[in-house]
Amino acid sequence: MQPEASLNLIEIVGLLVGGLALFLFGLQLMTDGLKAIAGSRLQALLGTLTASRFRGVLAGAAITALLNSSTITTVLLVGFVSAGLMTLQQSIPVIMGANIGSTLTAQIIAFNISAVTPFLLAGGFLLYGFSKRELLRELGGVFLGLGLLFLGIELMGDATRPLRNYAPFIAAMQDMRSPVLGIVVGALFTAIVQSSAATLAIVIALGSQGLIPLESGIALILGANVGTCGTALLASIGKSAQAAQVGIVHLLFNLLGVVFFAFVIPQFADVVRQISPSAPDLTGAARLAAETPRQVANAHTVFSVFNTVVLIWFTGPIGKLAERLARPKQPSWQDPSVPRYLDDTLVDMPSLAISRVQLELVGLGQQVQQLVEHSAALVRESSTQALTALTQEDKAADTLSTAILTYIGTLSDAAQSDDEGRQLVDLARIATCLDAIREVATTSMLALSQRRLAQHADIERLRGAEIVRFATNVIEHYTLAVQTIAHPEAEVVARIVNAKPEMEAQADAARQAILSALQLRSQDDALQFRLANDMIEHLNEIARLSRAVAKASVRLHDVQLSDAPATLPLARPAS
Repeated sequence: MQPEASLNLIEIVGLLVGGLALFLFGLQLMTDGLKAIAGSRLQALLGTLTASRFRGVLAGAAITALLNSSTITTVLLVGFVSAGLMTLQQSIPVIMGANIGSTLTAQIIAFNISAVTPFLLAGGFLLYGFSKRELLRELGGVFLGLGLLFLGIELMGDATRPLRNYAPFIAAMQDMRSPVLGIVVGALFTAIVQSSAATLAIVIALGSQGLIPLESGIALILGANVGTCGTALLASIGKSAQAAQVGIVHLLFNLLGVVFFAFVIPQFADVVRQISPSAPDLTGAARLAAETPRQVANAHTVFSVFNTVVLIWFTGPIGKLAERLARPKQPSWQDPSVPRYLDDTLVDMPSLAISRVQLELVGLGQQVQQLVEHSAALVRESSTQALTALTQEDKAADTLSTAILTYIGTLSDAAQSDDEGRQLVDLARIATCLDAIREVATTSMLALSQRRLAQHADIERLRGAEIVRFATNVIEHYTLAVQTIAHPEAEVVARIVNAKPEMEAQADAARQAILSALQLRSQDDALQFRLANDMIEHLNEIARLSRAVAKASVRLHDVQLSDAPATLPLARPAS
């Protein structure tokens, strides 16, 4: 055994910390590349989450395998539940699948492919640094990240090699056989670095040097599964009780599995040895070095799969326990000026955040529709109370619009592909169109109402069938346009876009009906005609902006328009 003084602690710590830094940077680089490549597919995959518990498990596993982090998946679920896009019960199978998906990283790093690491680094650097095609550049980032990941593992292995003959360290690793000590150490370290993959990397690096028995590695892995829940719990702070329940479910799921396996670690280790490759021709530390990395990775996978297979049938009780531990407060009034769906945790993942912006824009569109309807009512009959209510609604919609545009701007800085950049431009276009409609409702139509009051104009005679039909169609036109923001159906969008000639014809018919009713025989008649004509122009502007919203939605979702007839009515004629 080497004496303690012979160890170069500075070199060991430097290599270990540097290797861990390279590993985490490589993991992040690889994850960014995978997110950019699979971003649009992730959005489609998220739509399958609520289909069934088993599809939820598969979706959670697939998303986590692509993102290389169960923590990110769980944080996403916190946002979904907080925004009301998923229920707690629907999120539980996804959390279970996330634990399975996270084992892919361990399986990758357990392979000893040091011989190809230089080629991964060289090939990845060439693609990442010099490729003009976006897909190849992103693929280069994945290869470069993978190479740095393995290089980090090698550095950590080099750092721990001098410890192979260091008695105090070997004794400490033997002590990790104690379930309590190993679990506590693994949980604390994972919570500090906020990455269970980092803990697994260190365990595998120690195993590759024959420094840690499988039983100790299993205890550390169990602790890592507990420690990784900390980030999700932190992400739920300040959000709804339902969001906190997601973090608690993640913790309960892992804790239940850890409590069970903690009592059968020796037996569990024997099972893992039976199903893992062995090196019977080697002995001692050399055999540990050859066998332990793959055994550690397999133990992690078996733990997660077994845990899911058993607990998938108890999602109801687990959900109820989480609801008891984090009881929701009494429902409070939702401030319409506060975004419901925008989540800062998704800023680095624009492909997933884009769907949140769409939902927020739908909410803004509904607020603006209320403004249009209320302002149109004010033109007919004004009151101080109605005017005050309209002003408050306008302020809330204006604040929400500003928040959405600011969020889109933040996402544009993080956009990782040309498609994401294009989608963000379309979202900004939709937001500005909705804001312009708000301005028409609260500025132009409000001014029209004030003119009517100041000049004591009576517009009772102007409520004919043609103008009512036109106004009704404009509102229907706008309502359909708002719906296309999140769910653009080609036929519906075509109806909106192709209805321009019909809408203009209805506007002309409304003007003609007003002219026939008034016949412009007096100053009062001329005043009423101007007021009515201005009202028609404002409604025309809303229809035009509604078509712009629908067109931007088409570009956003890359929908091919159908050949819907241009004269298709949008609403029933007034009777």
